[in-house]
Amino acid sequence: MDFPLFIRWFLFVLLAFLILHSVAANPLLPHQLDELGTSQPQLPRAQYLHRRQSSFVPITGITNLEMQPRLEIRQLEQNEDQWNLYILGLAKFQATNQSEKTSYYQIAGIHGRPFIPWDGVQSAPGVDSPGFCAHVSNLFLTWHRPYLALYEQVLHQHIVDIVNGFPAGHQRERYASAASSWRLPYWDWAATPSDGGSVYPTSVTSPTINVTMPNGTTTIANPLFSYQFHPVSAADFYYNPFAAWNETKRYPTSWDVDAVSQNKLVAPILDNNRVSISDRLYNLFTNYNNFTQFGNEAWMAQGNSNADSIESIHDAIHSIVGTRGHMSYLDYSAFDPIFWLHHAMVDRCFALWQAIYNESYVEPMAAVEQTFAFPVGAKEDVNSPLEPFHRDISGNFWTSQSVRSVRTLGYTYADLGNGSITAIKANINKLYANTKASSIISRRDEDDAVNDPRKLFTNGDIIMEPKVTVLDDKQHEYLANILSSKHALNQSYAVYLFLGDFEDNPYCWPLSPSLVGTHAVFASLSNADVASSAKTMVLRTMSPVIVTGTIPLTSKLLALVQSGELSSMDIHTVSGYLAENLKWRIGTFDESQVSVEEFSDLVITVVTAEVEPAVSMGQFPTWGAFTELHNVTHGKSGGC
Repeated sequence: MDFPLFIRWFLFVLLAFLILHSVAANPLLPHQLDELGTSQPQLPRAQYLHRRQSSFVPITGITNLEMQPRLEIRQLEQNEDQWNLYILGLAKFQATNQSEKTSYYQIAGIHGRPFIPWDGVQSAPGVDSPGFCAHVSNLFLTWHRPYLALYEQVLHQHIVDIVNGFPAGHQRERYASAASSWRLPYWDWAATPSDGGSVYPTSVTSPTINVTMPNGTTTIANPLFSYQFHPVSAADFYYNPFAAWNETKRYPTSWDVDAVSQNKLVAPILDNNRVSISDRLYNLFTNYNNFTQFGNEAWMAQGNSNADSIESIHDAIHSIVGTRGHMSYLDYSAFDPIFWLHHAMVDRCFALWQAIYNESYVEPMAAVEQTFAFPVGAKEDVNSPLEPFHRDISGNFWTSQSVRSVRTLGYTYADLGNGSITAIKANINKLYANTKASSIISRRDEDDAVNDPRKLFTNGDIIMEPKVTVLDDKQHEYLANILSSKHALNQSYAVYLFLGDFEDNPYCWPLSPSLVGTHAVFASLSNADVASSAKTMVLRTMSPVIVTGTIPLTSKLLALVQSGELSSMDIHTVSGYLAENLKWRIGTFDESQVSVEEFSDLVITVVTAEVEPAVSMGQFPTWGAFTELHNVTHGKSGGC
């Protein structure tokens, strides 16, 4: 039959669209998956699926090989074979049928949506909405450890499948060797990259990536750029635009269905916050010796000493990277591939802290937020099951006690070395001391570092910034402590702190030269109807959950001294300057401003502590007691 020309053109365009859509929807096409092969058990397909779907998944990590370190993602990228296997394995993992228990989709779904049982673990009585993830909890760090091990274990099996897809011979043997030492990489969002580039890895920003397959090199959709749903489920994701987006987004152009990610904006925002984030991390390592305070952001009502936590820093990274995309919201975040790099970094920080303060660990604490497995008020302690993570086929669960050592799960971190606390502290000093006066080793060493900033503070691929001159014999740290309700807005939000003038437009706040730091509160969209826009919120009553965080002020103040805007770092001078120039604003991640005057749950205080510098690279500075500078925030909206 001879169709009219316009019909033939229409059919041609339709066919082209369907082909392009098929390519976009799958990082690896079916023939590419076949080319890469499989190492699944030699059982009939139906029997294999039944056995895998009906029995418990034993989470062991990669334990049948020698202990290997998890590497920073830019370091892993330098190993061409491991990097190629990682990308191909992740693409294959993401292509797994979403209905399978160990698919990328279902493992990511453990964290939040779609709020369903996993591996036979049902919801706690009366609980029907949150995911399994533990937040604002003494189990925050320990719960995520077997979660990462599960992801690493399944991903490694896909990497083994990739290796077996190469022809027998030298190339396969080479890849097999690379696979045996591969471990999940982490993304260090606090250290200064050696190349002077952005702290945001370029490898996660490109939509496509080159790989080597058994039949040669090719270009595929970058599995680190996004996860492409196949398909996206409106029932699972419920709220638009998440129920309509067919891939994960970072800083999307809008909340429209056709929005695209803006990684080019994520990078400068992270860089503008890097010193603040690095200072926060360094303060945690040097001044937090209690696991509960270090580990989670719940307000302990124990004075003004330690208001920060690794969870609060973790919140900031989530929120900045997502900026109204998947990573910004607790219930959607784990679908973004960068989630796993981020949480591997959090686990690394946890492991380093454990090595230094090994006597403090999980303390009994009542759950202040419900999870899929724990109702509010449930007692959580070191022996609580970290559901839904089974450690064997008999159905026994991992606990905080059983995951205390990373080696139990088949990995380590190079920073841990042989366990020498002196060496671990020296490495932390090299990586995260930044320009803090309290971290200076000695006046002579400090002068050497100013004249030759790479002399003291180089560590492999990481090169630190030069130190500053000690301005007086008494060195002080200045911090802004922030307290607020986690669910005050029923979505994620941020408190931006500035020193000096800044733009009125919330869009400009994250990149303002006056920004000191961003305190983000990482929440869920489960309590809001955003079907039309972020501003259309239907709130529901919740018990207040008070969380805290800290924005260090010292580095910014030292820069002002160097520029001549501030005369000295003594308390009288600094408190007067802060009273006049420290300002703050609140915004949601749809770039909407929230009135500070109407935000009754916000309390900001400024504190200072005298700090004695370390006397060697293998020691930390010694912190004194905190004193509140009442005049700085008193009488201001949100002040105390």
